[in-house]
Amino acid sequence: MERYPGYNHSEMSATLQHFFVTTIRANCDDFKYAFRVKDLLDEEKRDSILREQAMQQGLQLDGKGSVAVGTLFAKRYSVLVMAVISAFSLYDTTLSMADDDVRFELNGSGGMRYETRLQSIFLEGEDPVQRKSESGLLKKRVLLHLETVLRAVADGTGASDKVMWSLVAHNVQQLYVRMINDRKIWKTDQRLAQIQEDQCIWLDEENENAFTFAIELNRFDHPEWQGTPLLIRRYCCLAYQVGDGSHSHGYCNSCPKLDSESRLHHLLQQ
Repeated sequence: MERYPGYNHSEMSATLQHFFVTTIRANCDDFKYAFRVKDLLDEEKRDSILREQAMQQGLQLDGKGSVAVGTLFAKRYSVLVMAVISAFSLYDTTLSMADDDVRFELNGSGGMRYETRLQSIFLEGEDPVQRKSESGLLKKRVLLHLETVLRAVADGTGASDKVMWSLVAHNVQQLYVRMINDRKIWKTDQRLAQIQEDQCIWLDEENENAFTFAIELNRFDHPEWQGTPLLIRRYCCLAYQVGDGSHSHGYCNSCPKLDSESRLHHLLQQ
């Protein structure tokens, strides 16, 4: 049986690597990165990882910048979540979120690179009801995975898990906004319909977890902005605390600390 129309493993692998620094492993043992999600659940290993990340960001894990380490971890870990969503919504492929399969490494500047294992691929002619069910199951697995990871990081940094969840939810919602508003991404009406169906599932407020991706976010509205719709975060990720002087990060385009004109200026400078 042929794979679902449009499936292209090489294209998917290149997309996930380019946009989400996520590598798909060929098998369970062929891993490149040393850190496992399980390491974040071990206090000594977790603190060692977070301390190294803080140093790369010019912050102190045990000082004023500790909370920023936690919020930035959440924002950057959301990149893996976006990779998992993109693999499913664009290529009908499920990536594993099992603790033993997900690995990561620090990139030298406080960011992270990720890898995981390909779990399943939907085939042409498979029941669309089954695909819808799998989208919901994948969402539940991701939520449970995040709940474990973010609470561990919150314990190690003092960051609010509510704020960290909000940062992840923002990136998930903005990802779907970007996919739906860019024809070059969805290419066919069939694919757009799949993306929209997945969006409804992932942003459904009903779930068994304490947190959800379906938080309410304001949309940037300015008469001079005609680009991709931009959702504004509820909380600042504190990236502006990284570095100093000419090497400082500044506010992100979606930061709630920016006023309308400053946000427009940032967007137009890109």
